[in-house]
Amino acid sequence: MEQKAVMEQGKRAAQNKNIRNNDSKNRPGRIWYGALFLLLILQILLLLYYGNRKAGFHEDEYYSYYSTNRTAGLFEPDREWVDRDTFRNEFVVLQGEGFRYGLVSTVQSWDVHPPFFYFLLHTACSLFPGVFSKWLGIGVNIVAFAINFVLLCRLSYMVSGKNKWLTFAVAAVYGFNGVIISGVMFIRMYEWLTVFVLSCACIHVRAVIKKDMGIRSFLLPLMAVNYLGFLTQYYYIIFLFFAAAFFCLWRLWTDRKLWNCIKYGMACGISLLLAVFSYPASLSHIFRGYRGTGAASEFLDAANTGDRLRFFGGLVNEYLFDGFLGLWILLIVFLACLLAVGKYRDGKRGDRADAGMNREMARADAGKNGEMARADAGGEKTAYGLLLFAVCGYFFTVSKTALLLYETSNRYQLPIYGILLLLVMAAVYGLWMENASFFMKMKPSWVKWAWGIGLAVITLIFLADDIHGLVSGKVIFLYEEDGEHMEYAKANAHMPVIVLYNDATPYHVWWCSQELMQYERIYFASEGNLEKITDEVLNSSEMAIVYAADYDTKGDSLEMILESCPDLEEYRLVLSKGLWSVYELE
Repeated sequence: MEQKAVMEQGKRAAQNKNIRNNDSKNRPGRIWYGALFLLLILQILLLLYYGNRKAGFHEDEYYSYYSTNRTAGLFEPDREWVDRDTFRNEFVVLQGEGFRYGLVSTVQSWDVHPPFFYFLLHTACSLFPGVFSKWLGIGVNIVAFAINFVLLCRLSYMVSGKNKWLTFAVAAVYGFNGVIISGVMFIRMYEWLTVFVLSCACIHVRAVIKKDMGIRSFLLPLMAVNYLGFLTQYYYIIFLFFAAAFFCLWRLWTDRKLWNCIKYGMACGISLLLAVFSYPASLSHIFRGYRGTGAASEFLDAANTGDRLRFFGGLVNEYLFDGFLGLWILLIVFLACLLAVGKYRDGKRGDRADAGMNREMARADAGKNGEMARADAGGEKTAYGLLLFAVCGYFFTVSKTALLLYETSNRYQLPIYGILLLLVMAAVYGLWMENASFFMKMKPSWVKWAWGIGLAVITLIFLADDIHGLVSGKVIFLYEEDGEHMEYAKANAHMPVIVLYNDATPYHVWWCSQELMQYERIYFASEGNLEKITDEVLNSSEMAIVYAADYDTKGDSLEMILESCPDLEEYRLVLSKGLWSVYELE
């Protein structure tokens, strides 16, 4: 009996060892993780390169710093001097004023955005008091990019049926894409919104594939992501809504238990209510603020649907797919039709059993080599459908409601760009594999080579698109032309400077903030006030620099300055940017 027990114990130990060995074979290896890590480092180095090239700021980026770090408030007085420190202090955290998250939340409540991103930026600025630098904002976004890289790899790995190489390919194409780099260069909340959109997608996809809808493994993580996503950007709700709609319909279809959907809905509702309680201004932002009411009116206007979809679709095609999205869609349709016709004809000839056997052999071999596990593709296909539904719903809704701001409107669709790449690459590669195994009827050992070559070709084409986009200047938000303006301002820091602003849009002064911080003092004057300047410093100046807003009264204001200052006889244009012109008066 003891010998029999020992034999049974030995068999169980051997079985457990085989299971562990099989699990270790199925798990990604250290080489793969190392390759992904090196890929991430290369992409971060590329981000640092483009960050170094960034010479100016979008007006909303200035607002990010101002609304995060303001001290007394930025105002444009008429006929008054403002020294450099007073102006600059509105964009930096002063010594002893760091980590004031209550003030950050209050300031954001006056605008139309939730505060989480501004908490992060304020934290970075608080660690470096008195410093105004693009690197503080870019650094916060690089952290988000690294998280997005990991989340997209996780999402790709699950949706592709644990295909390591497709996961690597998606991550490579994502991080080297110009519009993704642009998202990191843009110092706003959209890179962090991407974090929570991808987190939401990962949580739902894992639940679908593993059929694990537990409280600790699913509902609590989802609640945390919902809470932070809502407090980062209200567009998060759009992605959550469509992901939740698909998920609930799938649950009802599979287990037909309404209670599961009710639990899920309660978890989502509680997390969003907690977010509202934490930030009550969100309700007025969504339902009464100028962006909320404007978005609602645009969404309800059916006449603008075609134009808006073409506009945002054009941005996706040009910036994410380098103009080849239509060709990729045609290829997907062609491969799907080819496979459908082949299966139909195969069934008519009665060869389905033989073809099925060949395909199962190929799938088994691919599983041994760590490729896509087709035998258990039901969960992956459902997860793919969930992502496709959520992305399409988000794209349509955001296209209907977002601002139309030329190429900078890419920011609004940025959170789904990684998932879009995954969906297109997975569809092309998956259909290529299906067609290869179905029509070629190769030996199982040959199939992996066909799949590998197909993936390599697809990846190289996408990377070639990325490289072309980088070379052709698809990375935006760099404002490299501002480098010349900065050099000019630094070289003339001691000169008297007059800022002629327009009464209707005085906040446009912010668009020149980085340059104005270089001058020792700035004299503000309204273009609506044409009375002569009586300031003694200006009246006795033999040379002055004028930043003039480009409006109808600009010429009259420049003449008024010449009349006020007897030593100044003429003005000449030296620089232009946006709605501003820079003149030298001598």
